[in-house]
Amino acid sequence: MTFNELKEYQPDAVNLLKRAVESNRLSHALIFASPGEVGEIALAMRLSQFLLCESPVSSLEPCGKCKSCKLFLENGHPDFHEVKPKGLLRAIKTSDMLAMIKSLQNTSHSGYGKVVIIHQAETLRKESANRFLKTLEEPTAKTYFILLTSRVERLLPTIKSRCQIFRMKPFSDEVLLKKAEKELKISGENLELVCLLASGRWRRAVQLSKNIDKYKELVKRLAEILSERDNATSSAVIFAKSILKEKKDDRKKFEEKSKKEISAKKKELSDLDPTVRKEIIAEFEMQLKSEQGAIERDDKAGLFEAMDALWRDVLTYKATEDADLLLHKFMKSAIVKLAGKYSEDEVIRNLNNINVVRGPTVYLNTRLDIILQGLLSQAASKSAEFTPLRAAIVATGL
Repeated sequence: MTFNELKEYQPDAVNLLKRAVESNRLSHALIFASPGEVGEIALAMRLSQFLLCESPVSSLEPCGKCKSCKLFLENGHPDFHEVKPKGLLRAIKTSDMLAMIKSLQNTSHSGYGKVVIIHQAETLRKESANRFLKTLEEPTAKTYFILLTSRVERLLPTIKSRCQIFRMKPFSDEVLLKKAEKELKISGENLELVCLLASGRWRRAVQLSKNIDKYKELVKRLAEILSERDNATSSAVIFAKSILKEKKDDRKKFEEKSKKEISAKKKELSDLDPTVRKEIIAEFEMQLKSEQGAIERDDKAGLFEAMDALWRDVLTYKATEDADLLLHKFMKSAIVKLAGKYSEDEVIRNLNNINVVRGPTVYLNTRLDIILQGLLSQAASKSAEFTPLRAAIVATGL
């Protein structure tokens, strides 16, 4: 994303940041909170280059010509650091955070300060988050931290309180549609559905565009289970087991594919020193796992997004009886049926329960099948038979 596109897509965030710079009120610790890939990375990179530039033109305008800018644009600036989640669990490793903290103790190479971007900061583990907190409290001179997150509520309150928060907005309907038409390989009703479901979030739009037919089948199956009510529990168990098997099969395919890719990489690097080759292979393997971990996390999140969107359609129809307002227009009859089977209080209760479980299930290593079984069974239960799900989740330690 170019800076001109960034100014078009996120004018409020860009202007707020510029004013903070111009008034000399830019904090040493910033949080860019976004709904997911709406320009936060581009803005963080632009700010980083500006902070390291030797001769900035104006606010957020690095010169692009000095030694520092050239190093930055070549991905070789010694005072610029990035920390990202790694591995299949997609968590920021404590060792990476400790290495970053240690590197900040060294003198700046360029003399223009240091900048650290922490991607998906919500995945910071408790130990590394506490270590990082001490660094935030006593930062070295001209050191800036930029935390990128789509789940700002999962950051430690003590970290948030020490940061200046800039909130990024979802793309407008017009921007998302224009970008989707240009970059996604879908059209017609599928394009419309993806844009509606994405709600201005580019990452979600990309994910849905690759699996739109699968998404439709998922929502249809969920509606079928929930419409059974008294018999939903047995169907929920079968569904949850099928989802778990699907995830296990996907992981097995990944492991087989990665073995082949690692083997090919070893052959490619056979002439290198064994120690160097080992380090490169280890990094390559971690990259593969990180990419797979991101896919698995998005897939899990997508399950809860589908349930949430389905219930919102039911609630919309109950309130308006206007099928044109539905997200899933292709499921009009199923949504009308659900609206007749569930009260408004039950629908709202079920929406709240999704929010209770989705965070821990997506970000922690929990049994997805058990969560799905419980969530769907609870959703189908009558109000008089209902046990508050929040208490049950808290009891598990999640």
